[in-house]
Amino acid sequence: MATTHEDFLSKLKNSDEVKISVTGRKTKKERSTPVWFILQERTVRIVPVKGAETPWFRNLVEDPQISLSVGGASVSSKAKLVPDPAEAGRIIDQLRAKYKSQWSDSYYPRHDTYVEVPV
Repeated sequence: MATTHEDFLSKLKNSDEVKISVTGRKTKKERSTPVWFILQERTVRIVPVKGAETPWFRNLVEDPQISLSVGGASVSSKAKLVPDPAEAGRIIDQLRAKYKSQWSDSYYPRHDTYVEVPV
């Protein structure tokens, strides 16, 4: 059964993590990893933990297609890579508030960029 965007959004709103899948820039194989996120209306915002040096981010530079999966629902989209350290810092503040009991500043040592994924 195909996932509707509304079904995906509903599951995303009730989740702490989303699994992202991207295409490896060298291997061309699918690479997946769970990430923390902020949902703003119909946009998922993600800060790579090592900034622009994060492997999955570097893969998106090569190919911005991304799949997001949560609770058996998934959507594919085109990621927008945003090199804005100030806004990345604001997203880090939102992540800190959302994940306060699990948070450590060591998780995000570098925040020079972030990713927006329309869903």
